[in-house]
Amino acid sequence: MKRKARNLSAENDSGSENTNVKKNQIEEVRDDEKKKKVKFEKSLNKKPADKSVKKPFPIKKDSKGKSSKATKHKTTTEKTDWLKLRKEKRELRKTRKAKKLNDDKLYKLVIQAKQINEKLRRSDCTEQDRIELTRKLHNCLGGLYGKIIFTHDMSRVVQCMIKHCEDDVRRAIFHEIKPSIVEMSQTKYAKSCVRAILKHGSQEIRNEVVSAFHGHVVKLMSHTVSAPIIEIVYSTWCKDHDKICFKQEFYGDMYKQAKDKTVKTLSDVFKTAKDMKSATLSAVKANLVRILNKGLVHSTLLHTILWEYFGACSAADRSELIAMLRDSVVALSRTKMGAKVAVQCIWHGNNKDRKIILKALKESVKSVCTSEHGYVTLLALFDSIDDTVIVKKIILAEMQKELLDIALNEHGRHVILYLVARRDSHYFSPNVVEYLRQGDCNSTSKKSADVRERELLEAISDPLLHAVTTDAAMWLSNSAIAMVTLAILKVGSGEKLNAAFKSIAKFISGADSKIKQGDTECNAVEHPGLHMMLKKLIQNDQELLKRGVSTFGETLIPQLTTGVLEKWIRFNRACFLLVFLTENESKKMVSTLLAKLKPLVKKLKSKKSPGALILLEKAKQKAYKS
Repeated sequence: MKRKARNLSAENDSGSENTNVKKNQIEEVRDDEKKKKVKFEKSLNKKPADKSVKKPFPIKKDSKGKSSKATKHKTTTEKTDWLKLRKEKRELRKTRKAKKLNDDKLYKLVIQAKQINEKLRRSDCTEQDRIELTRKLHNCLGGLYGKIIFTHDMSRVVQCMIKHCEDDVRRAIFHEIKPSIVEMSQTKYAKSCVRAILKHGSQEIRNEVVSAFHGHVVKLMSHTVSAPIIEIVYSTWCKDHDKICFKQEFYGDMYKQAKDKTVKTLSDVFKTAKDMKSATLSAVKANLVRILNKGLVHSTLLHTILWEYFGACSAADRSELIAMLRDSVVALSRTKMGAKVAVQCIWHGNNKDRKIILKALKESVKSVCTSEHGYVTLLALFDSIDDTVIVKKIILAEMQKELLDIALNEHGRHVILYLVARRDSHYFSPNVVEYLRQGDCNSTSKKSADVRERELLEAISDPLLHAVTTDAAMWLSNSAIAMVTLAILKVGSGEKLNAAFKSIAKFISGADSKIKQGDTECNAVEHPGLHMMLKKLIQNDQELLKRGVSTFGETLIPQLTTGVLEKWIRFNRACFLLVFLTENESKKMVSTLLAKLKPLVKKLKSKKSPGALILLEKAKQKAYKS
């Protein structure tokens, strides 16, 4: 038994050594283009090797039988002729293309067309030369467009022709490719020719392209390549009638060929025939799911259909689609109808849906804030989500990084105003307020609206006041942003508010404080928008006095030196600001201001502006009382 065991182990050792030898005997021999493996026949020596005798380590040899060590250190004097190699590869590529076309004559025409196109696309090519070259190209390629337009190189040539040719040539090209428009829209290279024909073609050609898509809208919308083409056609070139025809194809197969002029929206389909509602909604849902499963959400037409479907479907179907749309809220927020769909997702989604929506918005808070339609999505979000902690961490934290840019944007400032003055009629139109009230009764939100509003305000108030303190000039640079600053100051409190007051007082009392109004510059206190903001800020001091806190006037009046007052009384609006200070501040501060004005009474008498006359009366009354 021991002898057998020894024999077996010896056989195993010899077997492993033999396999190592076999592995070392396989080497790669490089050719110009391929690597070939040379395999030797299996060793027939299966006798067990003697353990006591050690085999030398096998030395790798090259194909000529020389040691690999020697060849490794041997320097070659021959250099590779790279020009020759490139030329050979180029010739090989041409040969392959010719075989692919399977037509030598066509291949020669393609080569000729590409050479002409190189002249055509040069920036120094004159208009007359371009006309001649495009006609020459058309004479070469006429009758072959349907065959060559799907290739990468020739699709570029046809695009260039469509761009620079005359109308009759463009019309002839379109007439030839018209039967293939739907197929072209779905291919990687030919789709660019469809874009070119829409961009440079006549209105008649565009109408024919739109008509060619009838009956194929849903199919093209659910295709990754053709979906952007349909979006361009729908949003740019479609007339109202064509848009209705495009929408009808989502309502069921019966509308793919036969259109109904009376059906303009989804609800019109089953307005008269109630029994069609279930079948129609099922068809619309199937088409929507087909497109959403491919992630093709960037479409105005899709957003419109979603909005119509949400208004007619059941709560269960709506919840199913919300689960598919919650990751795509940013894409939805870019269109008017899409923003309405996003708001519906926030209102009717469960807590899980809302958290996913928040995470989807994280990287795009600024772009959604400054979007024409998307900012309403954030307003609905502030009204609905009970978990204000996650709103602070995701939305408000991102806003704080770009506060000034958001405030300078005409749409972004509404987001800030909604946080500090929710649904205030001074800042929001009745239509917006009424629209947002529709979500107040949603079934998911449980927290009181006042509590939610207070928690968000506490989170954003100090960062906003700090931003105003840091760059008061920018926050007062025009009428619109000045009113945002006023709303921020009205809800502020504590040291942050006092710091903001000091920064604003320092700016408006500065000698070089100017504000641009169009092409001209004017003094800060004479700017109409800033004057209105300062007037309301000073009037708000009465509320601060009732609460027993520091007012804006208490910060401003010490900054008004004799030199500043002498400059201010030259301006009508500045005089009115001084009048407002005498009417709204404490008796102590009013006395201090009038005492500073007393040396300037003679100069005030020489001013004829209404503000100066009223201020003079105030100063005289004080002097008479004293």
